[in-house]
Amino acid sequence: MKENLLSAIKAHDFNAIRTICFGLSEEERLKLKVFFLDTPITQMYDIPKSWAKNVPNDRIVMAYAFMCLSDQREEILHFERKNNICPWYAKGVFYDFLSTAFYPELLALIQAPQGAYLKEELPQMYQENAEYISFEMLWLLYKMDLIPFNEKLFVENFYHKNVSYREEPFFIDLLLQYPEIATQILAAAPKYIYTYLYDTEYILAMYHILAKNNYFTNRDIVKQYLEALLNPWKKNILNAYCRWIEVINPTADEVIENQYTFFSLLTLGNTALINFAMKQLQKAANASTFDFQSFVDNFALCFTIQKIAKSQLIGVEILEKHYQKQVPTNRDYSEQLAVLFTVPDAQLQEKVASLLTTYFNHEGFPEVIAPYSDYLKGKAQDLLQSLPSPSSSENSENSENSENSENSHSSHNSHTSQTASTTRTLTPVPCPLTPEDLLFLLGDCLRERTAETIDLFFEGIVQLQESLPANYTKELAPYLKKLMKSHYLDSVTTIIKGFLYCYSHQKPLEIPPYQYTYEESNALREKLDEAAFEEYLLWDRLYKHKIFMPFLFHKAQLTLKYLNEKEVLPFLSTPTHEPFYIDTEIFVDKLLQYEAVNKQPDLHDLIVACNRLIFTEVSAAAKEKARQLKGDYAKAIQYYLGLTDEVQPTEELLPLWTQISRIKHPDREFPEFETTSAKEIPSVVKPYYIGYGWTKWRGRDIFTFHNYDIGYDEKIEKGYWIEHYRNSFSPLYYNACGGSTPLSTEVNYLLSLNPHYPDAILCGYIANNACGADEIRNMQLPLEAVLRYDLRVRHSGWLYIGACLLYDKRPSRDLAYEYILQALARGEDLHYVGHYLSDALAMHFSPINRFVEFLDRPTRDPKVKAFQRKVVALYLEEAKKQDKLPRNHKKLEEFSN
Repeated sequence: MKENLLSAIKAHDFNAIRTICFGLSEEERLKLKVFFLDTPITQMYDIPKSWAKNVPNDRIVMAYAFMCLSDQREEILHFERKNNICPWYAKGVFYDFLSTAFYPELLALIQAPQGAYLKEELPQMYQENAEYISFEMLWLLYKMDLIPFNEKLFVENFYHKNVSYREEPFFIDLLLQYPEIATQILAAAPKYIYTYLYDTEYILAMYHILAKNNYFTNRDIVKQYLEALLNPWKKNILNAYCRWIEVINPTADEVIENQYTFFSLLTLGNTALINFAMKQLQKAANASTFDFQSFVDNFALCFTIQKIAKSQLIGVEILEKHYQKQVPTNRDYSEQLAVLFTVPDAQLQEKVASLLTTYFNHEGFPEVIAPYSDYLKGKAQDLLQSLPSPSSSENSENSENSENSENSHSSHNSHTSQTASTTRTLTPVPCPLTPEDLLFLLGDCLRERTAETIDLFFEGIVQLQESLPANYTKELAPYLKKLMKSHYLDSVTTIIKGFLYCYSHQKPLEIPPYQYTYEESNALREKLDEAAFEEYLLWDRLYKHKIFMPFLFHKAQLTLKYLNEKEVLPFLSTPTHEPFYIDTEIFVDKLLQYEAVNKQPDLHDLIVACNRLIFTEVSAAAKEKARQLKGDYAKAIQYYLGLTDEVQPTEELLPLWTQISRIKHPDREFPEFETTSAKEIPSVVKPYYIGYGWTKWRGRDIFTFHNYDIGYDEKIEKGYWIEHYRNSFSPLYYNACGGSTPLSTEVNYLLSLNPHYPDAILCGYIANNACGADEIRNMQLPLEAVLRYDLRVRHSGWLYIGACLLYDKRPSRDLAYEYILQALARGEDLHYVGHYLSDALAMHFSPINRFVEFLDRPTRDPKVKAFQRKVVALYLEEAKKQDKLPRNHKKLEEFSN
């Protein structure tokens, strides 16, 4: 008998288990109970030891068999604890049966005489752990009068617990057996289901099955669900209710009955609700009781909503059908309808143009549509071209003036494209003059984290060190105290925090060599006092952040060194003009100060100073002073300022030479570096161009940009991008973005380190999805800074602009469009970004609809139109090489024709 029972357990045959256990004599039952209690599960069969671990359900089936053998709940709990069966969330395996799809087996047990002992304890178990009991079990226990009906509990368990079972036949059969569930549970959903849903697809599938079985006979559920849509709930919850209503399929009469609710949905600005409402209203638009005027008033609020062209077309068709019966009398409505021309959908525009020319073609109509002429496309443009232009002569004159103004503006921009940075240097940066100024500046540093605050603070504390009061560290204490309470700061703030700590405690900014694991640091906390452990945490954070901002970390070290040595020589890299530029003459004067005292300037400080230098307009006085330079850097500076054209790199100053040569001549090749150790570093010999395309990673294809010189790291690679990877070459090679890329929230300071050639920095922020907040910020904040500071991209920096133009999020696309407009106005060559855009579209990396949005933007600028046509032509050539045409390929084909 024991062998038969074990075989049934192994086969998961619940019927056989009950038959065997219920057919035992009392003596056999007691012997089997002793066997189960004394023998571990893993020793009951001649099976592999891993069986019980890999198939935990076998333990539950074993517990079920013991439940059939036992007559006391305490024995079951003892058996479960001994064999470690009890689930983590429940108080016994009995609860596991109450909470899973095995409820029929449990019912079969508790309804048998041998399981009556469990039936008696169900009410108490319900009170102890009701939230873990499945809806199926709750409902059946309620129907057996063992527990009371609790609407909130029943509804929440129905929609939140075991949702993957909702489309299973056993669950559907239960619902069909009890049609009152539709009224008591489904109709009550809006009262309790409004914060989250685990998986709407299974629930939706259940609604479909129920609808096919004519389950929703009580139609009050339609009104209850519709009224729920007026709540300010999350988008996914509202979408779920919309889909459920669509499955329930309101009739035309029900739409009429609830038409004002549908009209209200049109005013909420939610695209999903508008699309849903318009489809339903279409059913009842021909009814005599349809309130057309209310529809017209509410529909007008949808005209400026994006991405609902199909719904807007439905609305216009409803207007057209009504106007065919009754001609409109409100001519002012044409001004509202004309707004729909801003929607870049040819079919909608054609329908609106037809409606306007048929019913609103009155005096003054040309003036109504004139502001939207740039938006028109296709047949809508043909329909409206025959209309006379308002004030033709005046418009002609304005057009001529506008064209002259545009040409003048373009010419001016072209002339100043190389000197845009110098325009911003007209505003000098004020230096702190007193210790009190330094305190205010420190607050600005922590808030703004820009070069004109941080670098000026370091400069000020060095220059004012002799006038600082003896207790100055006490005045800095409130800032440090606040920073020490926060351990998860960005790189810039962490380094400032490290500087303040070392300055206040008279310590050098040198990170100890030790690094502990998480477990070791926890053990260390028990040994160290609070102050010592805080210091350890500070070193730990600095160790991790210095690789993202090596220059700032180095400058903090230099500042502490200068303060310790009472050195008052100025930093070369301190900005002299907003936002981070350095005047050439002031820079040369500082170098001469170093030479006067026979001191060598710091190389890192010198390189960043050259990166920030206003080198395009050098005064005669600055050139004359530069000729007096005698240091080993003199030839490099003289070359940079135009005193010589000869590139003479040395190994010691190789990073300096590579930086200034590329900044001075962005498009030139430099064979002088081909024999140096830096020849393989991007941007040194040739301009900074990187590859891109599809590659294999972990057996799947991903689209990457090859701006890092190392392979994938299996430990930290996310699987879609390598933005936080580190280049192996020195961070002194800013033109190639040596080192690691920090968070995009710190991009203002990062761009200040190399504003004349930011291409490599920008490439470090390209993301090919919008799956997280970091990726979204990466594709927005750097471009905002580029536009704010009026920076120029030269080579592969255009990949970042192109990637933003095709990115998931509209703000990034808008910023990229603005940059492209400015570049075209400056007369720049956009051939490279045009090739990238065509490749990204043809190679199935970016959806064509995002580029169509760029094509649909209203403009009369011939340069923009020419660029658009060029990209489409390149795309069509590239698409021919692909095995499969991208989705929406026809849209670009139509544009080319």
